[in-house]
Amino acid sequence: MNNQLTKILFIIGFLVIAGLVVTYFFVKKPSVEAGISRVAIIDSVRIKTQSLPFIKVRQLLEEQHATAQKEILEQESVIREQYEELKKNSVPNSEKQKTKQVLDKKVAELQQSVQKRQEKLTKQFSFLTENLETKLNEIIKEIAREFGFNLVLNTTIQETHAILYAEPSLDVTDEVIKRLDHKLPNLTLPTLEG
Repeated sequence: MNNQLTKILFIIGFLVIAGLVVTYFFVKKPSVEAGISRVAIIDSVRIKTQSLPFIKVRQLLEEQHATAQKEILEQESVIREQYEELKKNSVPNSEKQKTKQVLDKKVAELQQSVQKRQEKLTKQFSFLTENLETKLNEIIKEIAREFGFNLVLNTTIQETHAILYAEPSLDVTDEVIKRLDHKLPNLTLPTLEG
């Protein structure tokens, strides 16, 4: 009796496992809406030229470069005037040489200062742009999930049209711009260590 019960349990277990295997391999798995793709498109060039955060990044960059340029030109002008004064002064050559060395050192320091400032600005804008790109990708994924898109294509690649035609109703660029403007209304230049 015990042997017979073991055989019955074995057969039942085998049938259950076989049923699971058959179900797994032969029953069609549900696909995304039975194979129907929901596609959206975006125009990254429009996003980067029309959204407020990207416009603000460009403005910040232009302001920082203008400020730096003005300061550099002012310092350069002072040093140039000092060189001109040195040429006009009738002082002994040894004193002229010392003054010239001091001015040469100022020029070298100014060049180092310009280079350090440029490196700092590059790091700040890289950081800001990376964060902006990350937020942009999050918004695109959010819109895709919200509207049930399983594919989002960019109509432009390096400012060249990659998609020749798409139904205008597929374009979610305006929604991306709207959400990006809403989520990042006030960008500022980040303060980085070093």
